[in-house]
Amino acid sequence: MESTESVNQNSTQVDTRRHDLDALRAFAMLLGIVLHGAMSFIPGGGLLWGVQDAHADPLYGVLLASIHGWRMPLFFLVSGFFTAMLWQKRGLRALLMHRFKRIFLPLLLSMVTVIPTMWIVSDYLRSQGSAAAPASSDTEFSDAEPSSSQSESSNFDVFAAVATDDQAALKVYLDQGGDVLAKDPYGSTPLHVACLFGRAEAAELLLDADADLEMLNNDGKRPEDLLQLDWNTTFFIARMVQLPLDQEQVRAGREEIARAIDEKTGRAVKTALEAGNQTADGPTLFASMFKFPVFFHLWFLWFLCWYVGGFALIVKFVRALHVPAIPDRWLLSRLRYLWLIPSAAAAQYFMATTQYDYGPDTSFGLLPLPAVFAYYAIFFGYGAVYFGASDAKVAVGRGFGGKLAIAILILFPVGLGLQGPDSVGGRILFAVMQTSYAWVMSFGVIGLFHRFCQAPRFWVRYLSDSSYWLYLVHIPLLMVFQFLVRDWPVPSFVKFSLVCTATTALLLLSYQFGVRDTWVGLLLNGRRYPKLSAQPTGETGVAEDVTNVLQE
Repeated sequence: MESTESVNQNSTQVDTRRHDLDALRAFAMLLGIVLHGAMSFIPGGGLLWGVQDAHADPLYGVLLASIHGWRMPLFFLVSGFFTAMLWQKRGLRALLMHRFKRIFLPLLLSMVTVIPTMWIVSDYLRSQGSAAAPASSDTEFSDAEPSSSQSESSNFDVFAAVATDDQAALKVYLDQGGDVLAKDPYGSTPLHVACLFGRAEAAELLLDADADLEMLNNDGKRPEDLLQLDWNTTFFIARMVQLPLDQEQVRAGREEIARAIDEKTGRAVKTALEAGNQTADGPTLFASMFKFPVFFHLWFLWFLCWYVGGFALIVKFVRALHVPAIPDRWLLSRLRYLWLIPSAAAAQYFMATTQYDYGPDTSFGLLPLPAVFAYYAIFFGYGAVYFGASDAKVAVGRGFGGKLAIAILILFPVGLGLQGPDSVGGRILFAVMQTSYAWVMSFGVIGLFHRFCQAPRFWVRYLSDSSYWLYLVHIPLLMVFQFLVRDWPVPSFVKFSLVCTATTALLLLSYQFGVRDTWVGLLLNGRRYPKLSAQPTGETGVAEDVTNVLQE
């Protein structure tokens, strides 16, 4: 953190609204709709997300990784920048009050409105059954018709059927030649899922269909290894996928699966569910505060509350000890990569441990996961000290075309190809490639938006103001649209585009007619808008507008 004197020397930055970063913040917010819109189109994603499209394609997983790898790191970088700006303009007390009103209160209200609505919608959609369920098992398929049967089976979400104990649909899937060795994004087979959740009948169907007991998932676990997973972890996974579980039923199911494996192979299999199942004991309760999903897609607001509090403490520390400023060359030149990449890679090393993980983990719990918290703190901290640097020409974004090309064409595909390393050296390289992608991509889009979005534009400002509302409430509506189109016999890209566009359009209408000029709009954006009218081109409105810039 730089000294107060350094920030004061560059305080003229406060008098110029950063329209480019305003637009970039809105873009990052709206990309969240695209990212979540892809979830139902990822093979096996329905178990986690709640909706599985009948025309899933692995390319949507690549799209998700390409966005997730840099979107939130950039978002926290911009947040740190504007946090420092608001502090310099109004002081610590005003900064803390502003963040309390614009971040903590919306988070609190969303926890009793948006999150419950998301649970209700998700549970209802799950109750409607799996997408593209196979036809009746009584149907005869001739040798001339294998492609139709295989197509229906491949579109069926076998993992959701096993997890929800839909035995009838699973039997039809297997009778039609469904792939008993299919893998979800975490490398688990349907038998892994059956063992995890104690689905004995489903496990017997899979064993009868010659499911491989030696198949390893991305964590190196065989299906029977999951019979020994403790209750807290099992419950956490079930809660993540919104699957209701009863501990005694899981225990009995696992014991029955163990007996079935014993009968099939003659190998005694151990089961365990006691470890960690006393939720009242101190260590387990403490661990659950990190793991139990509380905030879901609003976790970043909770992180911002922590970061702003930490920022205030660091400012006090810097002022008291007269800590010298970080030289501009370590913030603006290529030298910045020498400390930014290794520091972020050190945190990234402890995340993304399974094959299909890419980018930073997400921390939904009441207590932030340490590695995730440290990772985003580095981006937030850089944004804060970057505000005090002399970078009127945005040197960090210079050559943005080359930066974007390197990030998209080299760093991302190479990093994606390094997924799931076993060795320490491989994991270090994997972490370095991921964080390099995040930093280079972030600086590239900063340069891109500085080049094309410097001038104030009404529609950009409007999207910036509305993006906070759109991101807060988009998931329930998005899931409904995903559910409505999941079985449409049209290309997945058409459905994906329609889902994202329809969700955005309807939420923009809701913002304009139900939020913008109400107390909700005042809470989110800091001022009322009695009518939709563009501001004069030369008006910056900094005194009131600076509070509007950081609506994360």
